[in-house]
Amino acid sequence: MNLQTKIFVAALLVVLLAVTVWVAWPAGPPPETKDRLSPEAIEQMVERPMAAVRKQGLPSGIAVFERQLTLDRSQYGSGSVRVADLLTAFGVELYTEGSATENEAEMRTARDYLRDAIPVYRKAFGPGSPEVAVALHSFADADIAIHDNRLTPEAEAALVEALRIRRAALGPDNRETQATEARLAHARARKDAPRWPASSAGRALEEAEDAVPE
Repeated sequence: MNLQTKIFVAALLVVLLAVTVWVAWPAGPPPETKDRLSPEAIEQMVERPMAAVRKQGLPSGIAVFERQLTLDRSQYGSGSVRVADLLTAFGVELYTEGSATENEAEMRTARDYLRDAIPVYRKAFGPGSPEVAVALHSFADADIAIHDNRLTPEAEAALVEALRIRRAALGPDNRETQATEARLAHARARKDAPRWPASSAGRALEEAEDAVPE
């Protein structure tokens, strides 16, 4: 074997070794579905309508948002990811704003927009997509919160569907699956529990437990 051939064989072995290491190297944990939209992206998507909410009130903010929603539906399609994300973004930002200012009207409106996003995600990604589970879980959280942290039939149905989707698509050991499973179990346990007075230690403990994000 001449020198040129030896160099070629050595180079080939190096390449094969690199490929083998790359294939065998354990992959990192996949990103969570709920993190596809960053908080920064959500804020930017609905910056104008939220500014109107803060400066001129909820009706003005809704009007600005609905104009933006109409334009996006026309440009991207009513069943597009863009429209679903826009509905979610407004729901999330409006809910955050309403929670901070204890504005029940804003929180209820936010819940409604989060609900509206669910069928759009189903159309955009398919009914068994983890993206649909994110939307279902987000809606359920908002709905539970505006009902004094009590599980409603609609929220329960949403969590059950989200759990079914995540078990099938992500597996029972996935963190998102376990988060929905725990949320549903916790909400069901609270469903028939006695209601604590607003100023009681029991109510404070319940609110602290429910404040933990997914």
